[in-house]
Amino acid sequence: MEKGKNVEVKTTEESLRMKLRRLKQEIREMGERRIEVESATAAAQPKSAALDAELAAKMARYAVVNEETVAMRKEHDAFNNNITMRLQKLHGKYPFFNQEGH
Repeated sequence: MEKGKNVEVKTTEESLRMKLRRLKQEIREMGERRIEVESATAAAQPKSAALDAELAAKMARYAVVNEETVAMRKEHDAFNNNITMRLQKLHGKYPFFNQEGH
């Protein structure tokens, strides 16, 4: 029975050694992946900052164009209101403008 226990202990010891080797390998691989991720992150940060700056510039340009558009609409509306009022005055002053087909 002594030989059986000895074999069992050796098997258990070898099994534990294999587990330790696998764990060491997994730890090494995780360390390598962490370095890869950190490198990729470091490379991406300047690109991200450049995109952020480009986005901010486009948003500022959008705000300027939007303000210009609003101002142009106001001018257009004022011009149309002015023309409409002049036409109404002409229709009142010259009734023949109100006659259709003559």
